[in-house]
Amino acid sequence: MKVSQNWLKKLVEINTTPEDLSEKLSIGGFEVESLEDCSKNVNGVVLGKVLSVSKHQGSDKLSICQVDIGNTNNLQIICGAHNIKPNIYVYVATIGAKLNAVSLTIKRSEIRGVLSEGMICSLQELGLQESSDGIEIIDEDLALKYDLGTQASKLLELDDYIYDLAITANRPDGMSVIGIAREISALLESKLNFPELNNKYNLNLLNKIQLCSEAITSNCVYTITCIDGVNGEKLSPRWIKDRIEKSGIKSINFLVDMTNYILLEQGQPLHAFDKDKLSILIGREVSADDFSVRKAKDSESLVCLDGKKYDLNENITIITCGNIPIAIAGVIGGLETSVTNTTSSIFLEGAVFNPVTIRKSSKEIGIRTESSSRYEKGISSKNTIGSITRAINLLDEFFGINLPTINTSHLISNDDIFIKLRRNRIHKILGPLIINEKFDKRNLSDTEIVDKLTLIGCSLKSKEYGWDVAVIPNRSNDLTREIDLIEEIARLIGYDKFDLNLPNPIKPGKLSPDQLALRKIKNGFIESGFNEVLSYSLVSEDNEDLIKISNPLLLETSCLRDNIWKEHLEIVNRNIKAGQTSCYVFEVGNIFYKNSENIQEEILNGAIFGNRKFGKWVNSGKDKDLNYYQARGKLKEALSSLNININDKPTNAIDFLHPGRTAKLLIEGKDAGYFGEIHPKLILEKKSLKNVYIFSLNIASLLGASTRKNKWIPLYKQYPVVPKMERDINFIFSKKYLISQITSEIRKTGKNLLEDVNLIDVFEDTNLGEDLISYTFRLSYRDKDKTLLDSDITSIHSNIISNVEKSFETKLRN
Repeated sequence: MKVSQNWLKKLVEINTTPEDLSEKLSIGGFEVESLEDCSKNVNGVVLGKVLSVSKHQGSDKLSICQVDIGNTNNLQIICGAHNIKPNIYVYVATIGAKLNAVSLTIKRSEIRGVLSEGMICSLQELGLQESSDGIEIIDEDLALKYDLGTQASKLLELDDYIYDLAITANRPDGMSVIGIAREISALLESKLNFPELNNKYNLNLLNKIQLCSEAITSNCVYTITCIDGVNGEKLSPRWIKDRIEKSGIKSINFLVDMTNYILLEQGQPLHAFDKDKLSILIGREVSADDFSVRKAKDSESLVCLDGKKYDLNENITIITCGNIPIAIAGVIGGLETSVTNTTSSIFLEGAVFNPVTIRKSSKEIGIRTESSSRYEKGISSKNTIGSITRAINLLDEFFGINLPTINTSHLISNDDIFIKLRRNRIHKILGPLIINEKFDKRNLSDTEIVDKLTLIGCSLKSKEYGWDVAVIPNRSNDLTREIDLIEEIARLIGYDKFDLNLPNPIKPGKLSPDQLALRKIKNGFIESGFNEVLSYSLVSEDNEDLIKISNPLLLETSCLRDNIWKEHLEIVNRNIKAGQTSCYVFEVGNIFYKNSENIQEEILNGAIFGNRKFGKWVNSGKDKDLNYYQARGKLKEALSSLNININDKPTNAIDFLHPGRTAKLLIEGKDAGYFGEIHPKLILEKKSLKNVYIFSLNIASLLGASTRKNKWIPLYKQYPVVPKMERDINFIFSKKYLISQITSEIRKTGKNLLEDVNLIDVFEDTNLGEDLISYTFRLSYRDKDKTLLDSDITSIHSNIISNVEKSFETKLRN
């Protein structure tokens, strides 16, 4: 938001320097991104009068001019302009002046043997126009108001500064000059001087108008006003043109400039339609009842003021006349019904739309305008009639229009909405003020509180508990709660003037068991040589099962991911291309998928590639990739701190993993994830550049198992004081049986005295058979009270052997 200081001075008393005001605005919440001195391009340029003009003997185009700039001696200046003549007033760049627009510093010089002591300038050379036909000849009536030698900045009204403010979304009042003026008044504690409104209008309620309920909600309004007797050829007066151009808007004619002026001054977008063009468009005399607000249809299009044709759709809200689109609501008007120099009657639209619908429309057509930016931040419908009244007053001042009728969708209540503000709450939140260098303290007085809130336009009613506060309309979107008012008080007084008021917690915070377990998991992986990574949750739509987001910025980020392994595979591939011989990564993140409803699941995912060994001499400098069991051991090592058992169950059901080197991971007997080698087909398709191991575990299953009381709290047992007795058993099993199944059966049978079961040997041979394998287990027996004898374990040992033989259809080998 750009605004000139001269405009602000018409509305508020400014009793400080531009630099100091910039600092105060920035501290107050309106950051001044830049402060531009408008006179910098005309420093050293003064008002002069050409006394005489004679031809230069050495040139057909050059003239020798005698110019009076109010000094004792006249200046002799060589000029080549075709429109130079005696007795005219001109802008003279004196010696030392810097003309930034043409990168020229004026010096005393000789031109073809004749001395020149300055330069007579055009507006192009002063940087005020893109092109000029000769020097600028100043109007005599204007020139006579000033003494010769007066700085050109005064004649050109460039004794001004332009503030470029960064307005945040929570301060829509900063999108109007009146809002900024009120903020300056509060910061400087100075007087306001807002223009008075002359309520010369009738008000009519539109009963038949069709309005889109999504765009015009209960706190919105739509108005349309017919105004006859205007003239599209009339240009704006100099003061309006100066103000809007310094705000970055090009002057066109008075009718268009007036709507832009109200937009800047009041923060209320207005749009003017040509009445005669509307009548031609719908084929009859147009009336206020012909206007409507609705969603566009897919088959419709509109040529807008920027000359571009936009294809419309149901996400775009439009203004129609006779059900024909004439504008994109709150964004841009249509070219066919726009105001031109032939316009003699207009329909003036003033509305407040739902910010969400404006944002959708703006995004769909890919443009953002001054109007849409204000609607998106939110404006108050209580200001709409006042803004239209201000526009009617300006039109009446310049055209003497008849009394117009403002047609409105509904009447806006002007009743104040009060916010309860408690005195003790202010003191508790803000704490005491530091009042001197000795750090003496006191609470805010009632007078200070009332004064600060009054400065921002609030009205207060005294109550026993404090006050009931009514907020002005242009602050009604951001001052809605008691805490908002307290923040305003602190902001205006100065946060640095309050004493530290840190909360005193009842008890110190601590991490929950789940949080501690998750930290253990991450530390375990890092200690095992893994790197933690963070990948995007948003992906492109590569299948129909993905959950789409309603407002994607890009097609590449239009859906929620349903896996993390693809991104981890890309990370490994990038490391391989970079020459890395190993890459271990893990991530704790969310995946999203559809079931009967949308589900979010937190998982631990990772990838393992290569063998991380520091000693190259062990294998003659040749790196060997990890085999399946080594890679699985890395995962087990990383999770060892959790003290839980994770069992493996071979599976061929995961299509992106190797069918013979993949296992489901079971925690407490339930499916919790998977581990496996990447499928060879992905290597052939170059989606994976090497053999990579992928793993995934459900975080809820991991944390649930690891934080159970018997796992989370260490239990200490007495160290055994009696020896154990060991027996080895050897069976030939079918390969379809898992080690975990066999050991589980052994433990279940010998649970009284059996202390441990370990697999100590595996043997395969063709003589045993292709589908058979020999396993040798070592069983450890111990009684905590006595030393066991053979007779004590004979029965249990025999039961174990018989149960294994029966359950797995095998026989004990001698």
